[in-house]
Amino acid sequence: MTIRPLLDYRPALTAGEGIGRYVRELSRALAVHPGVDLGLFGPTWAKPMEGMEVPAGARLFRRRIPSKALTRALRLSPLGVEHLVRGGADLVHHTQYRRLPTRLPEVATIHDLVYLDSNRYVSPQTSARMGEFARQTVKTARVIVTPSHAVADEVAERLDFPRERIVPAHLGIDHLDLSCPEQESSAERPFLLTVARLEKRKNLDGTLAAFEAMGKAGIDWVIAGPDGEGADGFKDLVQRSPERDRIRLLGRVSEQELHRLLRGCAAFVLVPHDEGFGMAPLEAAAAGRPVVTSNVPVVSEVCGRVAQLVPPDAPDEIAAAILAALHEADGEADRLRRRTAALHYTWARTAACHVKAYELALG
Repeated sequence: MTIRPLLDYRPALTAGEGIGRYVRELSRALAVHPGVDLGLFGPTWAKPMEGMEVPAGARLFRRRIPSKALTRALRLSPLGVEHLVRGGADLVHHTQYRRLPTRLPEVATIHDLVYLDSNRYVSPQTSARMGEFARQTVKTARVIVTPSHAVADEVAERLDFPRERIVPAHLGIDHLDLSCPEQESSAERPFLLTVARLEKRKNLDGTLAAFEAMGKAGIDWVIAGPDGEGADGFKDLVQRSPERDRIRLLGRVSEQELHRLLRGCAAFVLVPHDEGFGMAPLEAAAAGRPVVTSNVPVVSEVCGRVAQLVPPDAPDEIAAAILAALHEADGEADRLRRRTAALHYTWARTAACHVKAYELALG
């Protein structure tokens, strides 16, 4: 039996990290999965990122048109997005916090529920939009996919959705290019690395407090990631920090530069208040680096075997864990253990979990 899922591919075209990474790598894995005939919905007015390649064998509907206007028009018609993709579809998969108009069975990914709690980590507008998507999803979707068991349990409890119709699908990290020997980054001095969007829930403020508490430890802090909600406030804190000369904000970096940074850092630190999965700490572990990250349920589930886990609201404990990671002996056996545990997470496994979700939705 062949399944024809139609995925919302727009995030993959315009975002290098987060949901964009998830959709892009999942699509690549599904395109080569036996029994899957993949359709992709990708109209957007935004210019696609450089180097974007459609997975071989996938059927893509791609026009440079405003996608919001297109989906509004479809809602007023008897047609669904499935009529725009050559070969049609059996189901539609909403991969981001926006619902595509369709008459077919629906599967939706809910990455996390941080926006339901308050406006602490996202703007009121973002909270309202994502919250509305979640409330509609539990009414229309036959199956919900989550990136972890912790999020699956939270969705079942907080959105009152049957747990047996939620499929946890851990993400992969084997998109990393680890085939080359370890190489040092272009940084002049040893450095800590954080890879994250500059937003409130990533707890960069708390990590800054920990970095300052470490004193003159002879190490820089390099942060790679685009601006998000709360970026201006964090940048202001950096400018006023007594350690500002040892902090570098790189913004979004290329895949090649990301790999160099991961291989070259002395340790990786990211201690978020909340996550849907925790890909960046796993990537660092796959590169063999010591990792300090958060003890919140999702990150503990995913990174418990490869990292030191600390409370996100305790800068002193974060600082102590970083210093321990920098100064404790770290032999080849430790690096191999981290790599082996991290590389368990593959996109082929992710795709297989999604196929189970599609079968459940069509059952």
